[in-house]
Amino acid sequence: MNTNYILAKWSVLVFLGLLSSCYCKKATYCSGWDKIEQNSIYGDALKDPENCRSRKGEAYPSDRLKRLRPQLMKMYQGSSRDSRSMKSHIQRPEMTRDQLMNYHVLASQGRIEELSKSIREKRQAEDNSTEATVNSNGTSDASSASSTTPRPQTCVPDNELTPARLCKSTFNTTAPMYGVSLTSGEPVTIVQIFPDLLQQVVFEMCDAKECDVLHGECVQTYVPYLFLVIPLGPVTLTGQDYVLVESGCTCRPKFSRPGSDPNPASIIPSF
Repeated sequence: MNTNYILAKWSVLVFLGLLSSCYCKKATYCSGWDKIEQNSIYGDALKDPENCRSRKGEAYPSDRLKRLRPQLMKMYQGSSRDSRSMKSHIQRPEMTRDQLMNYHVLASQGRIEELSKSIREKRQAEDNSTEATVNSNGTSDASSASSTTPRPQTCVPDNELTPARLCKSTFNTTAPMYGVSLTSGEPVTIVQIFPDLLQQVVFEMCDAKECDVLHGECVQTYVPYLFLVIPLGPVTLTGQDYVLVESGCTCRPKFSRPGSDPNPASIIPSF
């Protein structure tokens, strides 16, 4: 009786221990590690634990990157005088995120002149060591432009308009921690050091599997972005590499010609 009770109790404890270890292991993986698209960026340095794990189960090398911080900052900022002058221009990550979202909205709506103007004003403000183009709530003029510019008028009711895109998608910003190199096709670790060296980007994910109008399937598209990565990339002297980033969702008609999907490498000159 006592032996059976002890065995039963031991079995329950072992089961709970295994269950707990599995839960903890899963909880420490970087966000997005389980995406179906294996080429996708994943992890977010602004939200995830600094030592969250990759798809291979390896912890993000945050301690190693912190030790490399002086060397990396010197590569990007030049001399010590330049470093001191540029340090004052490092803006808050939240401000960068808001500006990226505003720029993406302007670009997706075809408001290129407003986008160019906003970028010029931001650069001019940085050159003058001021924040003239940033309003009191920490967002750029692109935000106010996007909220005050009226929509173009049309004679067709909104509920009868053809959708601007055949495949639904959503976009957001992230400071990705892992991705896939376009040059080698291998997984790479994207350098993220909070708050001095954060590499943020806008990504756009497919929300639908089938097109709204045409008979076909929705396909995730990618564009290459330059990131500082480890191992150091071959594209620039500072160790950057092209990493695939989700850029939208396109409709592939059912009877389309094979190989007609967008090629991310085609937008890189002489790649």
